Amino acid sequence: MTARQIAMYLCRELTDLSTPRIASVFGGRDRETVERADRKIRNLMAERRSIYNQMTELTLRVKDAGG
Repeated sequence: MTARQIAMYLCRELTDLSTPRIASVFGGRDRETVERADRKIRNLMAERRSIYNQMTELTLRVKDAGG
């Protein structure tokens, strides 16, 4: 799990951006890269409660920071 994968997951979770648009924001990556990152984070969250808790906390912090 990398910071880039986490950021892509958060973009999918917290925005209405399409996967091609998210890919573009991340330096012209392929939409499949975004989908793989999202899937990887979701799988890790399902497998490990500690990852689930960390990602939930991070998601809430980002939402709160947005005002």
